[in-house]
Amino acid sequence: MKFLKVILLFFLFQLGLIGYAEAQTPRADSLLNVAQTAKVDSLKIQSYIDLGNEFMGSDVNRADSYLDEALRLATVSSDSIRLALVYNTKGRLFAQQGKLQEAMQMFEVALSQFRLNGDKTGEANVLSNLGSIYFRMGNNQKALEHHYQSLKISEEIGNTLRIATSYNNIGTVYQQAEATMDDALASYKKALEGFTKIDNQPGMATVAMNIGEIYFLESKYDSAIQYHELALGLCDGTLDATFPLTQLGEIHGLQDKFNIAFGYHRRALDIAEKLDAKYEVAQCLIGYAKTLKRQGDIDGTISALEKAKDIAMEIDAKSELLNAYMVLSEMYALKGDFKTAYLYELEVKKVSDEISKSSTEQMIQQLQFDFELSRKQAEIELLQKDTELKNAAVFNQRIIIFTALGGLVLFIAISIFLFRNNLSKQKANSLLQAQRDEIREQREKVESAFDQLKSAQAQLIQSEKMASLGELTAGIAHEIRNPLNFVNNFSEVSNELIVEVQEEREKPIEIRNEKLIEDILGDIKENLSKISHHGKRADAIVQGMLQHSRTSTGEKAMTDINALAAEYLRLSYHGMQAKDNAFNVQSKSYFDPNLPKIKVIPQDIGRVFLNIINNAFQACVNYKPEVGEGDNGKPEDIYLPTVTVKTSLVKSAAGGLLAQVAIADNGPGIPESIKDKIFQPFFTTKPTGQGTGLGLSLSYDIIKAHGGEISVDSTVGKGTVFTLSLPVV
Repeated sequence: MKFLKVILLFFLFQLGLIGYAEAQTPRADSLLNVAQTAKVDSLKIQSYIDLGNEFMGSDVNRADSYLDEALRLATVSSDSIRLALVYNTKGRLFAQQGKLQEAMQMFEVALSQFRLNGDKTGEANVLSNLGSIYFRMGNNQKALEHHYQSLKISEEIGNTLRIATSYNNIGTVYQQAEATMDDALASYKKALEGFTKIDNQPGMATVAMNIGEIYFLESKYDSAIQYHELALGLCDGTLDATFPLTQLGEIHGLQDKFNIAFGYHRRALDIAEKLDAKYEVAQCLIGYAKTLKRQGDIDGTISALEKAKDIAMEIDAKSELLNAYMVLSEMYALKGDFKTAYLYELEVKKVSDEISKSSTEQMIQQLQFDFELSRKQAEIELLQKDTELKNAAVFNQRIIIFTALGGLVLFIAISIFLFRNNLSKQKANSLLQAQRDEIREQREKVESAFDQLKSAQAQLIQSEKMASLGELTAGIAHEIRNPLNFVNNFSEVSNELIVEVQEEREKPIEIRNEKLIEDILGDIKENLSKISHHGKRADAIVQGMLQHSRTSTGEKAMTDINALAAEYLRLSYHGMQAKDNAFNVQSKSYFDPNLPKIKVIPQDIGRVFLNIINNAFQACVNYKPEVGEGDNGKPEDIYLPTVTVKTSLVKSAAGGLLAQVAIADNGPGIPESIKDKIFQPFFTTKPTGQGTGLGLSLSYDIIKAHGGEISVDSTVGKGTVFTLSLPVV
């Protein structure tokens, strides 16, 4: 279960709201009265800002109207202090509505105003808000930059609350990657120390949950229990308590302490249902279902997940819906209802695609926003230059006026000076207009190119997906065909034997050959045994294909690299055969029996194997060496196209162990001129329409994400070797 990081938005949605949550209606009436009767503009503006905060959580439209009025008054009165506050509050309102780009624009303006006023606390606050927005948009690098800037300012002014909040925000971003989990834990502990120092119990509770979650993910259950119980003691009875209660239930379930586990799950569900918090109810049900699954209660698990699924669909909680579908598919399969299990497997694929599409669209929106922001900054700079030119003209005119007072003797000289100055100004204006036209034309070209790039990118990614799917399908079909042929053949023979038995039994007892009947029945029994054997073999193939071809959950598992490489070598080989009857490339494999299982995402590593092995087969099958370029310098007619997969356990330069997979072919090789480009996105040497240029780029990203390395060694006319190195933990 993924914990919603409430503390990330602590300052984004709650700083300045302390004391506003209670008695909203009387306070709103009081604030409205002040806003309508106050004689001092600053008091009137502040009242409208406070009204915007008051209705932010209950009536968005009303809050927006009050903030617009505050913005109008602050602009008219040139109140830069409250102008910064208005923009910051409007940014929080947009962020609450999920309008992240609009929120970011408001925060950028607020940041410049706070800096103009020298307000360090406001600057640190807005930087934290911007970091939270970038985090929600999936840009973790930008999020960290802003949170560290906020931390630096908070430390300069000695604001302990802001320092603790920044450390927690930094920890939340680090927690998104397994490689930086230790950094996340260190940041959280600094945050807990800060909140404890000022006795801020909501902050202490949230950070304790974050630390407990990390220890839970690392299977350090004693430490996880310690911190979750600390959090529970600080927030028991509130909505925040549902997370530590649910995770404590999961931990005790993993330790087979089911009575204690179900007690925690019931408490969590009671709180979530009492507060009508549907998102938390869905999360609590999923945690409860995991414990039921651990206990072996299949029907109970299905019942809990069906409820969680319905709630997740109602509130459009895709992550929870994906988790529910995945476990439901597994449970129905264990129950023997394979049709329902298959339907839920399809739903898993559908929701995963929706999440992926949403993430891609969000990234494109962010790129577009960055582009728009850069363009507006360029326009602002252009306007500033225009203002500077106008100011220069005014200054020159003043000089002329004062000089003219010196006497009529300088009249001619002054006239000439004015003429030249006017001519210079006309030239400057003409140049400025030309620059504006050029900028507008370039902007239109960039926008057009950007739209074309998005369209081409989407088409290429879809093409890559469909190509991989076709190759997998062909391989799976070939794998299953052999056992099915055995089943069909033995079935036909058994039918013929049964006919013989029937014919023999129709004969009179005196001439009936009972031994023949007994022999035939023995043959039938043996055939049925073979049918059963090959049926189970086909079933095992299907189960293996389902396991390794389903959409990646992003979760690592201990994986036998030898078995995974062998499986995808076989799939690729059969896929090539299915597409080309004339395919004649031999495959070889050498697997190190001492290679241990390693922790990887098997679906992702399988895609890497499939992509590189497919490339190796295609290189060999399309290669026609000249005489003298065959194996061992022999003529072309004895050239044997070969693809070899070899695994080994080696030591890294740092002294650690690496699982190494070498995929070699004796094809044409890769020229030195393009060797440095093969991992670039959209680079391909295949004919138009036969390759997207994304395969090796995606493979490179997957191996890097696992902390590994991918290298290529190639000689033209001899062949190519791709070497994948993955750390053994």
